[in-house]
Amino acid sequence: MIKDTIHIPVLLEEVLEHLNPQAGQNFIDCTFGGGGHSLRILEAIKPAGKLIGIDWDPEAVTESHGQNLIIVNDNYKNLEKIVKKIRKDDNTNYPINGVLLDLGLSSDQLDGADRGFSFNSKKSLDLRFDQKSENVTGTEILANYNEHELFKIFKEYGEEPLAKQIAKAIVDKRMEGEPVETAEMLVQLISAVYQRYFKDRSRRNPATRVLQALRIAVNDEFGNIATVLPQAISLLESGGKLAVISFHSGEDRIVKKYFKEMAGADYPLIKIITKKPIIASDQEVEDNPRSRSAKMRVIEKL
Repeated sequence: MIKDTIHIPVLLEEVLEHLNPQAGQNFIDCTFGGGGHSLRILEAIKPAGKLIGIDWDPEAVTESHGQNLIIVNDNYKNLEKIVKKIRKDDNTNYPINGVLLDLGLSSDQLDGADRGFSFNSKKSLDLRFDQKSENVTGTEILANYNEHELFKIFKEYGEEPLAKQIAKAIVDKRMEGEPVETAEMLVQLISAVYQRYFKDRSRRNPATRVLQALRIAVNDEFGNIATVLPQAISLLESGGKLAVISFHSGEDRIVKKYFKEMAGADYPLIKIITKKPIIASDQEVEDNPRSRSAKMRVIEKL
């Protein structure tokens, strides 16, 4: 089922324009979240079309199998296995006409404090989308990784300008017997580091990049993107579309590079629809500030 949500779907009208869902077609939303994109796609594909909604976060979805909407709690990196099982259960090899990957966290996840996604969380810095997974937690990374390993995470995944200084401060705290265990503690530490180097601070929380980097490392988000893209293209029918919305330059680089390789091969599998990424309008950014870093790239399967 789709739960009550405060999430505002990003680039909604642009997604609908480029995926162009029609009655009787079938779609996959690999990052179902609050279901904002999916609801509008469902309206367009009824009465016979199906939408498969996937989300790794068990709090974002409830497993269900209805006439038009099939919701699955799983990691989208397992996309082909998920679709294979659904087709087997339905005894129908229905075509896939479009796939959506919205790589941003929903507002519900960002604002929830239970797993450390919120800046003011006083609970353990878990950061796993699925707390039943065996992935290392953010708290475990901060407690066990050495200074160089922390620096690499903050620099590569967060593009943090003070990655070296923050990594050292975390290790120093640990050696003093005061390990950083919560988002609140991490924010306080990073704020103190920033105050030593920058007199004028922007309104952006200085811990934003580091918290994002830890979340990416915990969930292997870059690896998951690289794994799912070829699966999504393989599942699409000829003429089907894949739309990817990224919020991080590292995510966008992975998508852009893969699309370019597939479109430029000797026997290209895809055609790039968006020569430049689509970004949110000024009005959308004003209405939903979290859309300001969104970039959407779309391809069509040949």
